[in-house]
Amino acid sequence: MPSTRSDGRSRRHALAGLGTAIIGSLGGCSGRLGPERLDAEATVEDGELRWQYPPRDGDRDGLGDAGVAVDGRRRRASLPPALRLTLDSTVGGIAASEPYRDYRLDRVRFRLWPPTTYEATLHHSVRVAPPGQWEAFSTYYDLRGDVRRTTVELRNVETGGTVEIPAVFDPGTAPLPERLHCSFTLQASGPGLLEKTVRVTGRATLPLAG
Repeated sequence: MPSTRSDGRSRRHALAGLGTAIIGSLGGCSGRLGPERLDAEATVEDGELRWQYPPRDGDRDGLGDAGVAVDGRRRRASLPPALRLTLDSTVGGIAASEPYRDYRLDRVRFRLWPPTTYEATLHHSVRVAPPGQWEAFSTYYDLRGDVRRTTVELRNVETGGTVEIPAVFDPGTAPLPERLHCSFTLQASGPGLLEKTVRVTGRATLPLAG
């Protein structure tokens, strides 16, 4: 009967279309949705700026933390001292609580710049040591008005734990600034088929006086 064959064909097409829609929906969950944004809470103490993300809820550790710490001043014979710094970020592992314990760092970026009132806004430099085995590492400058800003970026990390990046702020012939403005952005991914991704950003000021 022609009507039966037509109904069967329509039913098969409908089922095939439903299967395609389900597969497409799963594909969208794994690759098309943007990362979830987490807040970060900044604290400054004893020459160290630290962000915790997300902000702590009681004893929960969250996803991890990031920071910019002063490691001391490097004395120079005929020039003002340079400033030793460590940039670091931690994702997952013992620094995290569920559901973030198995997350891994995808990429991280730090930016440093002095205040607009600093006399060497355009004439300072930041030297950075690459952090070990990762090749997708870069350091570059750009300008924010009349202020030189340093960006330190590490991509394709794909591991949990802590990454540390040693750096030196060299003021040239000028004294060190009284403070540094700092920001960071990182992206981390969870395990499993869907690989949920989170993105964290933060900005704060690190005092250098003393």
